[in-house]
Amino acid sequence: MLESARRIVASRGAGALTFDELARDSGVTRGGITYHFPTKERLLRSLLESDMAHWAEAERELAPADCEPETARLIGFIRAFTARDDGRRRFLCGMLSAATLDPSLLDPCREDIEARLGQLSWSERDLRMQLLQLAVEGLVWRELMQVFSMPAPARRRLVELMEQLAREWARPAEPKQDQES
Repeated sequence: MLESARRIVASRGAGALTFDELARDSGVTRGGITYHFPTKERLLRSLLESDMAHWAEAERELAPADCEPETARLIGFIRAFTARDDGRRRFLCGMLSAATLDPSLLDPCREDIEARLGQLSWSERDLRMQLLQLAVEGLVWRELMQVFSMPAPARRRLVELMEQLAREWARPAEPKQDQES
């Protein structure tokens, strides 16, 4: 059911996702759908939660094994977020339209971000890692909204640079040497 719902949202937007349309597309009866998802809001929230779980799995799969876990997680995030996927772009646009009508649909995203950021000490290292994450998100949102698309070679180099900075900035700070006069 969720895969059918995802296809509908990606192709025609969240407004086109009705229980009748989902029944036609998925082959599941309307009663079967409403048993699992009593409201459209619950269906959309489940769809978003499913997408977030797929996203987290992609981050884990794309994380390199040659660095410490937090740096690997950030590089996995960079790689997953910057992967070009037209279907995902269409899906996110469809979900965004639903979230503008019901901002509570984004509660799972808010909770995930709070869980990730709430544990930070906001050290210099944390701030740098956050800067890279925000840069990635900015790039993706700009492309999602089709405001500007960088030339492919420049975009590839930008993503490489973000990964390089993640590795450099993630290193623990060198202990400062006391300077004697």
